[in-house]
Amino acid sequence: MPIRASVQPLAEPGHALLRINDLDAAPQGLTISIQRQQGPESHLADDGWRRTETWLQPDRVERRRDVLELHLGPEICDRLAGIATVRLRVREPDIGVVATTVVAWPSMLTSGAIDPSHKSYDETVRLRRPAAPPEPPPPPEPEPQPEPELPPPLPPPRPELRASRPALTPPRRAGATGWLVAAVVLVAIAGAGYYAYTTYFRKPVEPAVAARTQPSTAEPTPVTAVPRKSVRDRVGEYLATKPTPEAMVTKAQELAKAGDLGAAFLVFRSAAETGNVPAQLELAAFFDPLSAPPKEGFTPDGARAAEWYERAALAGSTEAQRKLGLLLAKGGAGLPADPAKGKGWLRQAAAQNDADAKKALDALPK
Repeated sequence: MPIRASVQPLAEPGHALLRINDLDAAPQGLTISIQRQQGPESHLADDGWRRTETWLQPDRVERRRDVLELHLGPEICDRLAGIATVRLRVREPDIGVVATTVVAWPSMLTSGAIDPSHKSYDETVRLRRPAAPPEPPPPPEPEPQPEPELPPPLPPPRPELRASRPALTPPRRAGATGWLVAAVVLVAIAGAGYYAYTTYFRKPVEPAVAARTQPSTAEPTPVTAVPRKSVRDRVGEYLATKPTPEAMVTKAQELAKAGDLGAAFLVFRSAAETGNVPAQLELAAFFDPLSAPPKEGFTPDGARAAEWYERAALAGSTEAQRKLGLLLAKGGAGLPADPAKGKGWLRQAAAQNDADAKKALDALPK
């Protein structure tokens, strides 16, 4: 996609600021390609010029509203001294080339810090590589764990209580008193035996019952929420499967029908860059101020809509010729009206028996 870009020299020699306007791309991982017109080795790398295209990754890319600012150092600025214009291409990770333009390179002071002996043959090079991070300190040795305390020794078993049986001597005389004494002795023996059984031999039941009936106070284990993937991550994973342009159009239409317009826009754009006419028409509708209803979350931009309509119109699309003609005839959203040019595209569509184009021509002032 064509863009507007400019270069501003900074106070420090060999440094400049590359400003790119109206580019809908994330600054993270953005790379650029710079090409000069003269010589067989026309593609710039951080070690000189090469015959094959090389992608440069600036050390810092910032977004300020609608402008992307790329900070360029001596690896680029010193080697472009004396060159008037260069061809610039911008590539977004997992999506591909998203913009291209020609930039006028201003005259500036060089830093003289280029080392011609340094060579690198990576396809993508990072400018002003930061120093390697220091090695992390070794983890501290774990503190010795205290030995577990032993449970206190069990108390010695209590001596078994046995009731002593008194020696019974035959009464000297039979009677009610003797039988009463014998009954008292027997009751005492039975009571002592019951006490010994319930205290030392019978197993307690009440604590077990309490343990079974006591409600659990343990807190439930929290469920860790799975982080949701961003729109660019999901689209990048899909484009990594290398789908055909026709498959991308179908996928984007499904995403738009489901209300996921951000993902649908990125997939339509990838298909449109390949020259797919239906994708170019769909992409233009995202910016067309005459499109009803307007796409939610997208600001109408007449110039961008006209650009994508023109690509499809030049490929022979009657629908694109009609929509481009109407947009040029009326203007809007930053695009000045050009009735003469608009009528020309409407006549081309009408010549292909497009009834709506014929009605639009009759409605325009003569």
